[in-house]
Amino acid sequence: MEHVIYIFLFVIFAIVALLIWNREHGVTLAVKDEKDAIEVEERRMFNFLHGLGETLQKDNSPASMHRYIVDGVIDVVGAEGGILYLLDGNTKHLVVVYQSPSVIVPILPIPEEVASIPDQDDKEHQYRTFVRLSALEKSDPLIGRIISQVENLCIDDLSTHEGFEKVTGEFQQGISFMGSPLIYGKKKVGVIAVTRSGNRPFSRNDKEVFESVSEQSSFALGGAIIHADAAEKRRLERELHQASEIQRVLLPQTSPELSDYDVAADYIAARIVSGDYYDYIRVDDDRYGIAIGDVCGKGIAASLIMAMCRSNLRSRAPENLSPASVLHAVNRSIFPDITGDKFVSLLYLIAERGSNEITMARAGHEPPILFRKKTGKIEVLEPPGLAAGIDAGPVFKRAVKDHRFKIYPGDILVLYTDGINECENREGDEYGIGRLCDVIRENSELSSQGLVDAIINDVKKFSDGMAQIDDITLIAIEKR
Repeated sequence: MEHVIYIFLFVIFAIVALLIWNREHGVTLAVKDEKDAIEVEERRMFNFLHGLGETLQKDNSPASMHRYIVDGVIDVVGAEGGILYLLDGNTKHLVVVYQSPSVIVPILPIPEEVASIPDQDDKEHQYRTFVRLSALEKSDPLIGRIISQVENLCIDDLSTHEGFEKVTGEFQQGISFMGSPLIYGKKKVGVIAVTRSGNRPFSRNDKEVFESVSEQSSFALGGAIIHADAAEKRRLERELHQASEIQRVLLPQTSPELSDYDVAADYIAARIVSGDYYDYIRVDDDRYGIAIGDVCGKGIAASLIMAMCRSNLRSRAPENLSPASVLHAVNRSIFPDITGDKFVSLLYLIAERGSNEITMARAGHEPPILFRKKTGKIEVLEPPGLAAGIDAGPVFKRAVKDHRFKIYPGDILVLYTDGINECENREGDEYGIGRLCDVIRENSELSSQGLVDAIINDVKKFSDGMAQIDDITLIAIEKR
C-alpha cells in the first residue's frame, strides 16, 4: 500500500513540476517573443531614421519628406494607413499634406452625402477626397485635440470616439488609431496619425515606438520648414533687390536741360523698395516738369502704386502746360486701382527756360519751401490740394488748382517728402519744417547739390543713429 502512495505522490510531484516548467517555459518564450518583437521594431526604427537622413540629403523637398515620414512610420509600428497634417501659419488650420495612397485612413466621420453613395468604390474615393480637402480647426475632437492639447492619443476602436458613433461603411469598422502632435522647439508643426483595421489594437510597445518616431519626424519637419523658410526669404530678398534696382533705374539719371536752373536731388529708401518718387519730364523744348510724390505706406505695394503714378504722369505731361490738369488725369487713372487705406501725395511743377515764373499744382503733398536770396526770408508755399486716390474726380478737380509764383536769380525752391520733416530723434522729437528752413537759410550759398547734401547730413545728425522709418526724397531747385 505504501508503494501506491509513493507512486501517487511522485505523479503529483511530476505533474506540478511539469506545470511549473511549462509556465516558466511559456514565460521564457513570451519574453523571447517580446524581445524579438522589440529587436524587429528597433531595426525598423533604425532603418526609418537612416532613411530619413538619406532623404534629407538626397531630396529635401517637402513632398518627398512628407511621403517618407508617413510611409516610414506605418512600417515601423505595423500600421496599415497613415496621414500627415501640418498647421497652416496663416489660417491656423490643420491641412493634409500626405495620406496613404492605397489605404483609406478613416480619421473623420463620414459625411451623409458620401455615406449615401451606393457604390462602395465610389464611396471610398469620395471619402478620401473629403479627407484630403478638409482643413481642420483646433477644436476638432480627434486631430484638433491632439495638437491643441499636445497629447498622444491611442484609441482601440475609433467607432467609440466622439462623432464616430454612426459610422457607415466597412472601411470605418474596427479601426484602431494612434495620433501624435509634431512639435519642433516650442512651435506646433502638425499631427501624424496611423490606423489599423480588423479590431487589432496597437500594443504598448507600438505606442512607445510611435511616440519616438513621431518625435524624430518633428525634428525633421521643423528643420525642413526652417530650411524652406530661409530659402524663400533669400528668394524674396533677391527679388526685392532686383525690384530696387529697377526702381532706381526709373529715377532720373541727369538734371533737367534748363540752362537757368540748377537742379539736384537725393533719394534714400527706408526699405529695399520705396513708395517715394521724383521725376524730370520734358514738356516741350523750353519747359521741364519736375514731380515728387509719396505713397501712404512702404514696401512693395507702395512701390507698385508709385510706378503706376510715374507711368501715368509721364504719359500726360508732354505738351500739357497745366500741372493741375496733369494731376487730374493721374488721379482719374489710379483711383479705381487704389484701396481705401492708400493714397498718393503728389506735387508737380513746370519750369520754363528764360522765365521767372513757375506753375505748380499740389495734391496733398508737403508744402515746398522757397528761399528768397534778396531778403534772406523763407516762404512756405501752401496752395490747397487733395491727395490722389481718395476721390474719383469732382472733389479732387475742385481742390487741385494751378498756382503760379515768381522765382528770381539766387532764389532756391526745395521739394521734399515727409521722411525729412517727420524724422525723429531718440527723444521722439520731429525734425520739423523749422529746422529744415534754418538749414536752407544757412547753406543758401552752396550749389543745389551742396544744399541737398547739407540737409541730408543734418537730418542724419539729428536722428543720431536712429533707424530710418520712412523714405526720404529731396529736390533743390536754384534759379540762376
